[in-house]
Amino acid sequence: MKQRFLKNSAIGAVLVFVVLVFPVINCFSQQAQEVHSSHHSFDDIELWVKRFEDPERDKWQKPEEIIKNLNLNSGDIIADIGAGTGYFTRRFAKAVGPTGKSFGLDIEPAMVKHMNEDAQKLNLKNYEARLVKPDDPELVPHSVDVVFICDTYHHIENRVSYLKRLSKGLKKNGRIVIVDFYKKPLPVGPPLELKLSEKTVLEEFRQAGYHLKRTLDFLPYQYFLEFEL
Repeated sequence: MKQRFLKNSAIGAVLVFVVLVFPVINCFSQQAQEVHSSHHSFDDIELWVKRFEDPERDKWQKPEEIIKNLNLNSGDIIADIGAGTGYFTRRFAKAVGPTGKSFGLDIEPAMVKHMNEDAQKLNLKNYEARLVKPDDPELVPHSVDVVFICDTYHHIENRVSYLKRLSKGLKKNGRIVIVDFYKKPLPVGPPLELKLSEKTVLEEFRQAGYHLKRTLDFLPYQYFLEFEL
């Protein structure tokens, strides 16, 4: 969410900012900390759909710009790891067309069930959700053109080992794109102690045998890093 700075220094204007704007920012921050807490349940799927699919998210997540910068081609196979409610997965399915495939991978059964139901409602036959293990994306060898990991990479344990497993699922010239929060105080995202710096991500990918292809800075709160083998 973009923070607005009011030019008018009158007390009334300041009060309007404090009363109206701060609670909204605080609400997103509180929701983000709940989402990124290690102790939460996804049983109430409608609650998480409401949070993950909130239209306010579009303002800072910029999904259409992300898809544009992914340079997806018709027929591409993309794996969305930590897909949640399918916020990006359904968009990818439309972007790669009927000859492509968009896989939403998640470790939460409720999320996977929701995504598959979502695919049926939208009649997107190239949108499929799969339940995977926390330490293994279980990709078919040499099957995926693009792996996309948004707001999830910092959750993964033993990340270098995970990335090595992930590499086996990439096609020749396959790519991995990481979108995650800058390691600094922000109105959205996980608590500071859970965030990873770009430097940390770059080093982990280097250890796993990847090299950085490009980095983009069009997102207000997140970095966009693209890697290849």
